[in-house]
Amino acid sequence: MKTAPTFYLGSPETVTAYQREDIAKLRDIIETAEAIWFTEWQNQGSKDEGTCCGGKGIEVWFIAPRKRAAKPSNIVRCGWVQGNISAQRTVKPALDYLKAHGIEARYNDGWMD
Repeated sequence: MKTAPTFYLGSPETVTAYQREDIAKLRDIIETAEAIWFTEWQNQGSKDEGTCCGGKGIEVWFIAPRKRAAKPSNIVRCGWVQGNISAQRTVKPALDYLKAHGIEARYNDGWMD
């Protein structure tokens, strides 16, 4: 992990961001979080409510290779449901799991399709 400015060099805001190697080390935890989210969605009835959105997921601050500024990047994608309301209602157990493993992440509602 690395401290970096957000979005552009010279930004006054800095964050601790993950790098490619960090994500690779966390792959098992990330895959488990995805399974937890999917299971919670199924447990809540597999509903598809809300606006059709692409890019929904769980994101962290990330520094891409050869970049100096951090940007939000999805580490878990929500490809099993289109509706953003259903996705948001079911994400909390996965976020709690990531937090318990020291991963600071948040839900990303994506973009309206």
